[in-house]
Amino acid sequence: MTAFPVRGEPVSYADAIRGTFAPIQVGDPWGPPWSTTWFHVRGRVPESWAGRRVVASFDLGFDGPTGFTCEALAWKDGKPWRGVDPNHRWLPIHGQDVDFYLEAAANPRATEQGPEPAPSMIALRESPEPAFVLREAALAILEDTPSTDGRIDLSHRITAVGHAHIDTAWEWPLREAKRKVARSWSTQLALMDEYPHYVFAASQPAQYEWIKESYPDIYRRIQEKVVAGSWEPVGAMWVEADCNLPSGESLVRQLLHGKRFFMREFGYETKILWLPDVFGYPGNLPQLMAEAGCDFFLTQKLSWNDTNKPEHHTFIWEGIDGTGIFTHFPPADTYNGSFTAEEVERSVRNFKDPASSNRSLYLFGWGDGGGGPQPEMIEAAHRLGVELGRAADFFEKAAAESHDLTTSAGELYFELHRGTYTSQSRTKRLNRQAQQALKEAEMWSVAAGEYPQGELDALWKSLLLNQFHDILPGSSIDWVYEEAERDLSRVADDANSIADVAVKSIAGAGGRFAVFNASSHPRGGAPSCGWAVVDRQPSISSQSLENEFLRVEWNDGGALTSIWDKEVEREVLGGPGNVLELHDDNPRRWDAWDLDIEHRNSFVSVTFDRRFGESILKQTISLEAGSRVLRFDTTADWHERHKILKVAFPVTVSAEEATYEIQFGHIRRPTHMKTPQARAMFEVCAQRWADLSDGHYGVALLNDCKHGYDIHDSVMRLSLLRGPTHPDPNADQGLHQLTYALMPHPGDWREAGVIEAAEDLNAPLRVVPTSLAQGSSRSLIEVNTRQVIVDAIKRAEDSDATIVRLYEAWGRPCNARLSTWSSPPSRS
Repeated sequence: MTAFPVRGEPVSYADAIRGTFAPIQVGDPWGPPWSTTWFHVRGRVPESWAGRRVVASFDLGFDGPTGFTCEALAWKDGKPWRGVDPNHRWLPIHGQDVDFYLEAAANPRATEQGPEPAPSMIALRESPEPAFVLREAALAILEDTPSTDGRIDLSHRITAVGHAHIDTAWEWPLREAKRKVARSWSTQLALMDEYPHYVFAASQPAQYEWIKESYPDIYRRIQEKVVAGSWEPVGAMWVEADCNLPSGESLVRQLLHGKRFFMREFGYETKILWLPDVFGYPGNLPQLMAEAGCDFFLTQKLSWNDTNKPEHHTFIWEGIDGTGIFTHFPPADTYNGSFTAEEVERSVRNFKDPASSNRSLYLFGWGDGGGGPQPEMIEAAHRLGVELGRAADFFEKAAAESHDLTTSAGELYFELHRGTYTSQSRTKRLNRQAQQALKEAEMWSVAAGEYPQGELDALWKSLLLNQFHDILPGSSIDWVYEEAERDLSRVADDANSIADVAVKSIAGAGGRFAVFNASSHPRGGAPSCGWAVVDRQPSISSQSLENEFLRVEWNDGGALTSIWDKEVEREVLGGPGNVLELHDDNPRRWDAWDLDIEHRNSFVSVTFDRRFGESILKQTISLEAGSRVLRFDTTADWHERHKILKVAFPVTVSAEEATYEIQFGHIRRPTHMKTPQARAMFEVCAQRWADLSDGHYGVALLNDCKHGYDIHDSVMRLSLLRGPTHPDPNADQGLHQLTYALMPHPGDWREAGVIEAAEDLNAPLRVVPTSLAQGSSRSLIEVNTRQVIVDAIKRAEDSDATIVRLYEAWGRPCNARLSTWSSPPSRS
């Protein structure tokens, strides 16, 4: 064997084989962290082994499970061959001459918890010290190992599907995920040749696109296996995205780009939304699935719940609009099944719906970091009498045969990983900004008549990639966030540039000013989704802490002592408000993921514009004339670890439930802890607002980039910052900007305009010089009711038609009339 080490970014096979190779032998160290070493393996099989099953066996220095240590891709005859990892250690040798290459990745193991901060992967990639020792590289005869496992009683029908869950980023950066996909998928393609009845299911079209671009030989073989029926594309979304944090339009685009890719590349439409490892599922998702042509939903993540385990494995999940989706949780409670008799039998025993269904799905293969099934698992299926099949066939049969299924309505709340609503705040803020920038880029490009479809699609795909369920939630290594912040900043900047070009094309240049309003309601003198010309550049209304609606008082520490509603003559606060609470935050297990309920028992109050610990926080509080929205523009130089910063507002409103915005709607959740389900919801996720109302009066808490809410016992809290140290030792350290706002209001949140106020907080007006005629205004689309929100105006994918996406936001029936505009702007 000889070796060619490569520091920095990996090189291609063509470049590698031209490298300078030096001898290496068993016992030698290799591979500084995150480097690549190409091994050239040559040899000759002894003639006496003729007719035997010969393999090349390797131990590259494996010090962890598959996907979490070093691994390699074998290349033979210039093409990717198979992966090598702790559970796929050998390569079959045919003929006497041995000659192939191993592209070995020296991937170190990150940590998810511990008394000391995790190692920085950004720092480790600069380390010159070898991380592994080559332990084995030998030719061997592979002997069959007899098994004592026999057929098991399977009156309950199991369909087993091979799978390799590959996190698009997590304890490795995107570049390594791409190589993990190549290793895992090349191995599975080889197994299909050896086991003709074996079926492998793979999700995430973004990963397929990687393979198409970088490994065309693997991709060609995948296309052949899809036609043959042994490779099953599943998933529907571009990546297995987080479903709590992205906007509704982002979830639509995940489905749009995901399904279009499979249909374009394979002529195949997947009907399954496949999200086995995502941290909760909002109540609007069934409607989005149905609208996208997905009839079935799969996850197993809720089996991890820390308080209330799921009551069913097969049921109908009903969304907030009444749409029902056939849903299945594989009863083995894993997507990484090992195919032991014990695990399969436990899967049968665990199944909670035998009276309604006689089928379940079993996913097997090494996953999270990839790898997939190994031959022993496929052979175990045959010994045990378990059917190997396709997920689509399972769902079709199970849906047809099931009867009297339970219906579960609303969200599928995940009772764990509640810290992911807040971790890595900069990434979450950039995601919110990129979503808004893309919305405006599309809207104003439609209006201008110049629509850069290709550029917008590329920006959307970059955003969607970074909404993967271990990127946007904040649970990855520091290297991932170095790239995510860079990529999301570029998406926001480039989308804003597209919007600016379109706006200037519409406005021209002149001495007047045009106000462009992307919100779905009139604002700043401009109509909804349109613009208006004004005499002079608008200025911010005069600001004070008293206007015609509210009078605000505070103490020397910056806490609010009173918010008096002058219109209805009542006090809003039930105690000091805008109290910044610094809580201890020491999760028992998953540091960046979890927020344990014990954090609520310990906190100290922080005065703003003051130093606390190693951090400084400054705030500007403002109240515009004619507004009920009290803004808190906040800058924090944050250096706390294992703390969570919340802002608290005790209010004089009491209700059993609070209302939270989710994508394309809202949901009500308990404000008490009287039931096990309510106690588990001590921290919940929302989009731009939450509201506590008693039917006569209410208070809304708005945000421009936050998601974690805690509303209990008439105290409204918003989580602002965390400081976990695993797997990123410096998570959230440094400068942050954020805005939240309090909106007291008479009556119901609907009539009070809470949705409109949240839109305004997240979508600043664009003001530009214009040559358009004085007093002119245009709206791309107007709706005659505030119940209906315009969420997107875009060009159709396959024609010049315009798509307008609207939703009914109040949860009540209504009649709506839409008015559209098509005439060009006039100038003078």
